[in-house]
Amino acid sequence: MNEQRSGLGQRVPAKPVARHVFTEDYDLEEEEEYYVTRPHTSTRRYDLLPEQVIRQGNRTYHVRHGSPPVPPRQHQYIEEDPNVWKGTRRRFHPLVWFGFFIFIMIIGWIAISALGNVWQSKQDDWQFGQHPRTYQTDAVVGHSDSSTSPSHFIALNLNGQIIIIELPGGNAAKARSYTITTVQGNEGNPPVKVNFQDLNADGKLDMIVTIGDPGSSFTVMLFNDGTQFVSKLK
Repeated sequence: MNEQRSGLGQRVPAKPVARHVFTEDYDLEEEEEYYVTRPHTSTRRYDLLPEQVIRQGNRTYHVRHGSPPVPPRQHQYIEEDPNVWKGTRRRFHPLVWFGFFIFIMIIGWIAISALGNVWQSKQDDWQFGQHPRTYQTDAVVGHSDSSTSPSHFIALNLNGQIIIIELPGGNAAKARSYTITTVQGNEGNPPVKVNFQDLNADGKLDMIVTIGDPGSSFTVMLFNDGTQFVSKLK
């Protein structure tokens, strides 16, 4: 109990102080509506539309006036018909691919053949020269020659004229030439080779003239009559 002293030193009981406690009645449900907690989602919601509260018994309804909520976007799955051709995805018949494969093979074969011809021509240039193509060899064929003095043969492609020059026993004074054939247009500028073999088993070596490279060559045979080479023996 509080006391106060008067001016005369007497104790005078203090006046009680009125204390007012302000209370306010509120509904528990209303309190829960007041404290809005964040929903358990990763997206925060903002409700900005005007709201009307309607109470019916123990239930409270919140009515918002405005545009209807936008429904969430939905993924539409359209089943594709694999039999329908599309502009961005075309299917070709197997014969188309087969024809394309054959076409590539033909082009590759032509390219390889052309490259092979160029390479063969370069090898012929190194071995036989360019103009004229020239090949030389020695052989003992029985035309005034011997093992110590064999006959010398020169095979030429002179602008398409296939010519064999023989020097019996290596003597140029007794030289003779054989015109074998003519290559029209001198196509491919083919080389010429000459070798000797007894074709008719008469004991004398005959002449075999080979024109062109292996795989595309042809031969001309001349027979030895004892003094020279002829196309046919008498």
